[in-house]
Amino acid sequence: MTTPKQRHSAEEWERTVEDVDLEIAQLAIMCHIRLLDPGMIERVLDNDLRVCRGGHESGFEKLRGMLYLHYEVQARLAEELGPVDAQEVVQRVRHHLLGRIGTQLGSLGTLDPA
Repeated sequence: MTTPKQRHSAEEWERTVEDVDLEIAQLAIMCHIRLLDPGMIERVLDNDLRVCRGGHESGFEKLRGMLYLHYEVQARLAEELGPVDAQEVVQRVRHHLLGRIGTQLGSLGTLDPA
C-alpha cells in the first residue's frame, strides 16, 4: 500500500532493489570480483580495472555503473519509505539473494554494499 507521498509500494521497491542487486551480483561473479571483501567496492568505484579477472572490461564498467545505481536506489527508497521501512525492504532482498548466491561475493555474507 502506498501513502499519498509515495510513488511506489514497498513491494515495487523490493523488486527494484532485488533487480539491481541481482545484476550487481551476476556481474561481480562474471568478473571474478569478490565484491564484499574489504575495500573491493571502493576499488570498483575508483575504476581499478585490476580487480577484474578474465578480461571482462565491459562487464566491469557495467558493474561500476550498477553500483552507483544501487546507491541511488537506496537513497530514493529511504526518502520515499523512510529509513526503517527501507531497511526492512533491503533486509528481505538480502535474505532472498543470499540463498541464491551464498558467499560467491566475498566474506561479509551480505549483499548490501552500503
